[in-house]
Amino acid sequence: SYINMDPGVYSTPYHPSYDVREIVTVEKLMENGLGPNGGMIRAAEIIEENMHIVSGKINSLNSDFILIDTPGQIELFLFRPMGPRLIEDIARYSQTVSVYIIDPTLASSSSGLAISLTLPLITRLRLKVPTVSVINKSDMPEISKVERFMENISNLGDEIAREDAGLITDLASRYIQLLNEFSKTMRIVKTSAKTGEGMNELYTLIHEALCECGDLM
Repeated sequence: SYINMDPGVYSTPYHPSYDVREIVTVEKLMENGLGPNGGMIRAAEIIEENMHIVSGKINSLNSDFILIDTPGQIELFLFRPMGPRLIEDIARYSQTVSVYIIDPTLASSSSGLAISLTLPLITRLRLKVPTVSVINKSDMPEISKVERFMENISNLGDEIAREDAGLITDLASRYIQLLNEFSKTMRIVKTSAKTGEGMNELYTLIHEALCECGDLM
């Protein structure tokens, strides 16, 4: 089953089994005078107020897998009550894993990759469920830069220092030490919706995240 949790989307490339736009749409809120950002924030508040309806609809679905499509604005889903509340309600009744999609354009710089590797850890901490990371659009040319940086994350500190100087150098060095420690257990899959690359690997990684028997590879 597919679930749309984005109140701002005009259309989806799938037929959702449940669509949060049944409760609220950003388009309607904008007709009442709110701008795009204000509309998204207010929509998130309305969804949170009606979370018992949303989670009830999702939990009532009889499916082997439920894919929840969340808003692209990470701050809307992750840092407001809507996202953690939804995941908490769903995780009570079924195994749940989050998939964090890394933008290769952001990750193609050393500082951008450092940020991109941090956000899945924050997602895991905030949602309190296993989180796997994928780099989307692996058919784009930027992916070669990401691969080069990923070969040796410990060198990211030096790369960031070359981009900027001063206090950022010491900060980068300390930060990369911490990131390097956590990245030892982090596997990232390259995927492409265009070519289908990495989908089997992503499926395996999700099962590993949910399986208590250890590595399936």
